[in-house]
Amino acid sequence: MLVYFWQIGKTKVFLRTGQKAELDTRRSEVLGRLASIIQRKIHSYLARKSFIMRRRSALQIQYVCKGQLARKIYDGKRKEATSLRIQRHLRMHLARKAYKDICLYVVSIQMVMRGWLHAMSYASEGRQ
Repeated sequence: MLVYFWQIGKTKVFLRTGQKAELDTRRSEVLGRLASIIQRKIHSYLARKSFIMRRRSALQIQYVCKGQLARKIYDGKRKEATSLRIQRHLRMHLARKAYKDICLYVVSIQMVMRGWLHAMSYASEGRQ
């Protein structure tokens, strides 16, 4: 013989004493577990969303820093190339000036020597 702890009426379900409290505790346990599952899922979702946002922000900051560093390195190399070009032109100018000065000195020495030789030949013609 089956013993039921409840009975169905036309519009209501009749429970024995204490059974409603037992069903309420079971319902609150199930709802508590479901609420903790929902809270855990929401917490995971928010943490993942926050992590993705922080990672994107960190990557954006890295992109900006790498760009700044690359521009700084490029500017330094450009300035170095410019200074090397200026040095090359200055050295060319100084070498050209030194060469022209040497040529001028050589021509002056040749002029003096030719004048002296001419004077010597003139003097030797006059003695004869």
